[in-house]
Amino acid sequence: MRDRLGRFEVVRLIGKGAMGEVYLGRDPKLGRDVALKVISAGTAFGDEAQARFEREARAAALLNHPHIVTIYEFGEDDGMHYLAMEFLDGHELEALIREAKSPKGDLLEVLAQVCDGLGYAHGRGVVHRDIKPANVLVTRQGRRLHAKLMDFGVAHMGPSGLTQSGVWMGTVSYMAPEYLDTGRATASSDVFALGVILYEILSGGRKPFQGESTTSVLNCILRHAPEPIRPADLRDVPGSLVAVVDRALAKRPEDRYPDAESLGIAIREALRGPVGAPAAAVVPEPAPVRPEPEGSGHRIRVGKGGLGQCLSLKVALRQAKAGSEILVLPGLYRESLVVDKDVAILALGEPGEVIIQASSGPAVLVQAQAVTLRGLTLQGPAQEAVLKVKSGSARMEGGRILGFQDAGVEVESGAQVSLEEVAIGPGAGTALRVRGRGQATLVGTTLQGESSGVEVEAEGRAQLTGCRLMDSRFAGLLALEHSQVVVESSDIGNHACAGVHVLAGANVVLRQCRLVGNPGFGVAVMDRGLATLEGCQVQANGGAGLLIHRGATVQARSCTFSEGRAVGVDCADGGQGVLDTCEISGNAGAGVQVEPGGSLLLVRCGLNEGRDTGLLLMEDSDVTLEECVVRRNARGGVLLAKDAADPVMRGGNRIEDGFLRVDGGGNLVKVTPI
Repeated sequence: MRDRLGRFEVVRLIGKGAMGEVYLGRDPKLGRDVALKVISAGTAFGDEAQARFEREARAAALLNHPHIVTIYEFGEDDGMHYLAMEFLDGHELEALIREAKSPKGDLLEVLAQVCDGLGYAHGRGVVHRDIKPANVLVTRQGRRLHAKLMDFGVAHMGPSGLTQSGVWMGTVSYMAPEYLDTGRATASSDVFALGVILYEILSGGRKPFQGESTTSVLNCILRHAPEPIRPADLRDVPGSLVAVVDRALAKRPEDRYPDAESLGIAIREALRGPVGAPAAAVVPEPAPVRPEPEGSGHRIRVGKGGLGQCLSLKVALRQAKAGSEILVLPGLYRESLVVDKDVAILALGEPGEVIIQASSGPAVLVQAQAVTLRGLTLQGPAQEAVLKVKSGSARMEGGRILGFQDAGVEVESGAQVSLEEVAIGPGAGTALRVRGRGQATLVGTTLQGESSGVEVEAEGRAQLTGCRLMDSRFAGLLALEHSQVVVESSDIGNHACAGVHVLAGANVVLRQCRLVGNPGFGVAVMDRGLATLEGCQVQANGGAGLLIHRGATVQARSCTFSEGRAVGVDCADGGQGVLDTCEISGNAGAGVQVEPGGSLLLVRCGLNEGRDTGLLLMEDSDVTLEECVVRRNARGGVLLAKDAADPVMRGGNRIEDGFLRVDGGGNLVKVTPI
C-alpha cells in the first residue's frame, strides 16, 4: 500500500473485506486520525465498489448526526478510489452480542441510539437497506456505550436512488418480507431489520428466522413466525420487550412501528419496566395428548369393505373438524374435493394405491389456511389445475399428480404451496403455475409438463431445491415479468425453447444447477431480466448455453458452458454481463459472442478447445478480459469484426490462439491488439 492517499497519510492496515481494505490514516493539516476505505487492487468488484463508495459519499452529504459515522472526503488518487471517514476505536455490535460480556440493557440502549440515527436518515430520504449488527460500531464514553451507524454503501436515496427496485441488496437474515417480495426498500424494511437485531440482543445471538440454507431462511421470513423468545433470555431485562420484538417483526409493514424513532422510544420505555419474563411470555411444556378414539372427529377413516367409517371423501370433509386427520384406504375415489378446513388427508397403503380422480374441476381445491396432503395420487381429466390452491396454503408430501390439460398445480395470488418429493406429470399443460403474488416451495420434486415445467407469473415467487424439470415444448422454468425465483441443486433438461427463460423484470437465481441437453437455449434472459448463476453446469444445449438478450443483466460465477451445438455465451445488443471464473469449452459456435451494443466482463475465465472461435466481437461491442486464458480453439482465439474495437485487456491474459480481424474483403487477417 502507498504511503499517502490524497492529502492523507497511510499508517497501517486495520481491516479487510471482499471489496476492499480499511487503513488507519492521518490528516496532517488537522492532526486527526481517519479511517481510509479503499477498493482492493485487481478485484473483480472494482466498478461495484466504486458505485458503493459514491452512494456512501452521497448519503453522508445528507446526514450529520451523532449516531451516524461522519465521512470527510471521497476522492481518487492515481486510479485508486478512497473514502476518508471518522476513525472510531471500538467494536462492532455483532461482536458484543456474540461475546455476551456487556449487559443486555447497555446493548439495548445502543440499539435505541441506532434507531435515533436511522430515523434521522429516513427523514432525509435515505433508506439504509443493510441494517445489521456488523454495521453498528460501538465505542465507550466513560461508562456509557455510544453507537455509530456505518456503511451506507447500498443505501437508497429517495425517488432518484442509484439502484433499481426489484433487486435485492443487503443481508438475507435481516430482509423484511415485503422487500423479499418486491425488492423495493422502505423505511419500514429498515425497521424490520432493527427488530431482528433486537431479537439477537435478547436471545444472546440467535436469529429469529433460521434455516439450513438461504432458501429455507427466506421461506421462514416469508411464511413463519419468529422462534419464540425463551424465558431464560429475559432474566436480566424486562419481559415487556417481547411485545416490542413482535411488533417490530410483524409481517405487514403497517403492523410495525411507524418509524425508527418510535421503535427506539418503545425500547427505552420497556427498559424502565420490571425485569424478568411475564407470565404470558413463558411457554410451558405441552401436556401429553391422549389419543382420541376413531370417529370422535380427530381421525376419520375413509374406504370400502367395512374398514372405513364412511365411503366418501366429501362426507368425511363435512364431518371433519379443524385439525382432523382423514385416513384414506387404497382405492379409486372419483370425487372433486373442496377443502375449506385445516385438515390432513393421508393415504394408507403403498404409493399409488390411493387415487383421487377429478369428476369436474380440480381433484383438490384448497381454500383453507393449512392443508396437508400425503401419499395421494391426484388425477384428471381436468380442464383446469388438478391441485388448485385458491387461498391459504397447502403442503403435499409424496404422491403424484397426473392427467392435467391446463396445469398440474396452480397457486392463486396470495396463496402458498409446498411440495416435497412429489412427481407432477407427464401432462399436457404446465406442471406448476404460480400466479401473481402466489408462492411455491419445492423440494425433491419432479415436474414434466408438455407446455412447460414451472411458470411463475408477475409478482409470483418460487423456490426449488433438488428438483427435476424435464421434457417440455417450451421452457423448464418460465419466469414472467417481475417474478422472483431461486433454484438450487436441480436438473433442467430436454426443453424445446430453453431450460430457463427469464422475461422482463424477472429476477432468477440458479445455484449448483445442471442445464443439460435442452434443444433450445440453456438459459435465455430477455429484456430487463436479471439472472445470477453460481456453480452451474450448462452443457450440450442446442442454442446458446447462455443468451443475454437486449437490456438483460447476468452475473455468472464458477459455471461451465460446454459442448453446445451453438455459441457458448451470446451477449446481444444492449445486454450486459459478468462472467467470473467460468469455463467455456467445446462449443460448436464461438465460445463467447458479443453482438453490437453488448457489454461483457470476463474475469479469470477459460475459453478453450472450441470448434470455432474462442471470442467473437462485433462492431460497437464492449468487452474486458481480466486474467483469462484463450487456447486451442479451432478457428482462432479472438475474432474481431471489421469495425470492432479491441477488447480491454487487464491483469495478464493468455491468448494463445492469437487475434484475427475480418478485413474489407471479408478475409481473416492476423493482427496484434493495440
